[in-house]
Formats: sequence, structure tokens, C-alpha cells
Amino acid sequence: MATAGLPRFVARLPVCWLSWHYCRMLDQKISRMRKIAGKFDSWGPTIREISPRAQEKLEMLDLDRSMRTDIEFTKTTMMELRDYCVDIGRLFEQLGYQSAGLHRRQTMLMEVLEASCASASRMQEALTQHDEMVLARLRAEADATTAAAAKALV
Repeated sequence: MATAGLPRFVARLPVCWLSWHYCRMLDQKISRMRKIAGKFDSWGPTIREISPRAQEKLEMLDLDRSMRTDIEFTKTTMMELRDYCVDIGRLFEQLGYQSAGLHRRQTMLMEVLEASCASASRMQEALTQHDEMVLARLRAEADATTAAAAKALV
């Protein structure tokens, strides 16, 4: 637009508006990602806290790994969002547009996404540990039952 004779300020208005709009979208994404991170942060310790009681009652067993698969899908989606954020930042750089607000929001979103993924991974580990404890208990009970049955036959 500047080559068409418009003043530089006017020529940059569409890019400025696009950046402003993208910043608003990032603010919303950051807010949502913080909520997701908060849920992962609260669920992980909850699983660890109730795990001994659940193990006693053999509750919360995720044999088909669907819960861990769902968490992994969420992590993959968050990393894709991170990649899109990087790509869009690169597009603004290629246009020669720099904004401290845009850079700050992109950095904040990436930090929130990485923290969310780390929290999700900790939750997956807690689920795995719980399932391993419950399965070990079930195996021990099955072995004891088999031993008792074999002893009764003798």
C-alpha cells in the first residue's frame, strides 16, 4: 500500500489492526489454557491423594488407557497451537511488523502451553502409577487364590 502512494502510517493500518485482533485472540487462548492447566494441576494431586483408597477398592482402573489417550490428544493439540503461534509470529516478522504486546502475548501463550503439557504429563504418570499398583494387587490376590486352591487340592 505504501508503494501505491499512501503514507506509511496509513499503509500499516491493516497489519496493525490484524495484530490487535490476533492479540485479543491470544488473550482468550491464554485464559482458556490457564483454566486447562489449572484442571490438570488439580486433578494430578487428587489422583495421587485418592490412589491408596482407590487401590483398596480397586477403583479408577484405566485398562484401555482411554483417559491417558485423551490427555495425550490434548497435549498434541496444545503443541499444534504452539506451532501455529510460532508461524503467525514469523508472518508478522516477515511483514516487518514488531509489537511488544504481540511478542509478550505469544511468549505468555507458549509458557502456559508448555506448563499445561508438563502438568498433563504428570497426570498421565499418576494414572500409570495408580494402575500399576492396582494391577499388582490384583495379581497378588490371584496368585494367593491360585495357591490356596492348589493347597486345598493336596
